[in-house]
Amino acid sequence: MTQGNIRHLAVCTEGAIFVTPFVFGHNLEHTRACVSGGLSAQLLRNRKFAGRPSARRGVAAEWFGIGKRAFFCTDQERYVRHYKENGMWRRNETNGQTVQNPVEGEKAGIGQEKLYLLKSQAYEIAFVAKCAQDTPVTVTLTDRDCVQVYARETLLVPGGDWQRVQCTLTAPKEDPCGVITLEFTEKREIHFGAVSMLPKGHLHGMRSDVVQLLKEMGVSLLRWPGGNFAGEYRWQDMFLPVDMRAPLQAYTEDETQPYTHGYDMHEIDTDSFVALCREIGAEAYITLNPQWDTVEDCAAWVEYCNGDESTPYGKLRAERGHKAPYNVKMWSLGNEYGYGHMEGPMTPEGYLEHCMPVAQAILKVSPDLNICTAGPYNYEERMDTWIEKSALGFAGVAPMVSFHTYQNLMFDFAQDDAYLRMYGDALAFAEDNRRILHKLRSKLPGHIRISWDEWNVWAAWFRQSCTIEGMHVAAMLHMLLSECEKMGVQYVCYFQPVGEGAIDVLPNGARLSANGQVFKLLCAHKGGKLCSVTGAADPEAVATEKDGVVTLSVINRDFDRDMMYRIRKTGSVIDARCLAARDLLPGSLFDEEAVRLLDCGDEYEFVLPPRCVFRVQMKA
Repeated sequence: MTQGNIRHLAVCTEGAIFVTPFVFGHNLEHTRACVSGGLSAQLLRNRKFAGRPSARRGVAAEWFGIGKRAFFCTDQERYVRHYKENGMWRRNETNGQTVQNPVEGEKAGIGQEKLYLLKSQAYEIAFVAKCAQDTPVTVTLTDRDCVQVYARETLLVPGGDWQRVQCTLTAPKEDPCGVITLEFTEKREIHFGAVSMLPKGHLHGMRSDVVQLLKEMGVSLLRWPGGNFAGEYRWQDMFLPVDMRAPLQAYTEDETQPYTHGYDMHEIDTDSFVALCREIGAEAYITLNPQWDTVEDCAAWVEYCNGDESTPYGKLRAERGHKAPYNVKMWSLGNEYGYGHMEGPMTPEGYLEHCMPVAQAILKVSPDLNICTAGPYNYEERMDTWIEKSALGFAGVAPMVSFHTYQNLMFDFAQDDAYLRMYGDALAFAEDNRRILHKLRSKLPGHIRISWDEWNVWAAWFRQSCTIEGMHVAAMLHMLLSECEKMGVQYVCYFQPVGEGAIDVLPNGARLSANGQVFKLLCAHKGGKLCSVTGAADPEAVATEKDGVVTLSVINRDFDRDMMYRIRKTGSVIDARCLAARDLLPGSLFDEEAVRLLDCGDEYEFVLPPRCVFRVQMKA
């Protein structure tokens, strides 16, 4: 490689400006595989028997009935319920599973298959049931054929009202097709209200391995419960025991379908969400449901989070074991009003009229909130109208607007000549987003800031990711680090970390996807001051400085050529590594490789392989 092909880079720390750490924010939305089958540690599917039962059998979806002559139905006794009615009409959220055994001595009950049992893992199993007389119910873990018994315990369900009984069972071997059964032999009727199966060692019902990966990615901000699902969420259901909370059905099937039959089991509440944020070191960002919650209910949620013990809901939080206020400062007035797929007012005038009383009420509860308004600001043809009639109208109480972008990446892995096109499109999306951001910024007054709280390529939740998308994430993060402070972007949330983008959740473990690998590598920039870099094409290189350490990241965007770089020394090298996209196929991960830096006097020289993301840290 000739001298003319070397890129000479220099980092200048003078005049560096602070860049928001919230570039590394994420959504934690109750959609598809993010919570159910993702962050949630719950093994059982449809554990509260939501939806219609099986045809001509009466057994809830995901369950099978036990007993040839037994009778099953889901509409006789309901244990789950909502804390209060709010006008939202959804179907089949409140069911229970009834089992009648007409033959004394024969087995009757319910079971669920395809459970991944881990060797020596203890499982906390519990169920809520109701029967007229004391009835023993045997809980069993078996192989797929229900022949080999791994563990078993018989529990007595007292006669009378609903009772919760529990046991702990341990599988002696790993089995990806395990089965759980709940059986009784008396001639009785039992109503099952909910069944639970959690691995011992979970964090507030969340998987500890997924929580650890969220830490490793440096997640700085979590937006919850949506996104779109904020329009389904009933926050006050948290005041019910977790087993009693009614499942939440989605208004659009895209939200929890196809993984949960359109229902979320409400496993995570405000307390557990805040506990998660504190565990991983992230700030909480909560989206209200102003369409279905009253103004008073929205204000009560803020009071629950931020009020002291002298307030009604602050006192309630303290009684639940959380004396100190949570001090959640970031709140959004719903999500994506005006896009057409949400319930509620679709015009900027209607949204302003509907949500202004909510904004005013929550500010009375907690005056120092940072409130964000919703609207189709990335729909360029409607941007002017929403800014004029919504964002500017809210400016005195909610000086922040929400900004969402998704691009369609047309995959074609069957054609060899399509890879370069896919790769080029993925990297170009960052520039497309920059252009739209600049257009929005040019139309907003300077005091209104931007919450870029959803970004990704479209439909990432329905397919495997690959290193092409990882390179897109790298380009986006470089662009965001470069632009956020200049463009008044205060919050940024990737959509979304668990099960749909950055973390692949498997029955027997979890791993970072290619996207997650990039977040983990580049999160070293979090909380630093943005420095200028000369000698690189934008956004090829980004540098930050924090606590005397300079972090430089470089993207070799070239599809098939190595690139040689020289960087002027700012100090001794602490660490140097790169992620190389040698495999581009679905499910591909980056190869993490050490990079050798050659000492050339006042510069370091290094060579980067094609399609890679590099990071070096130097301490003065």
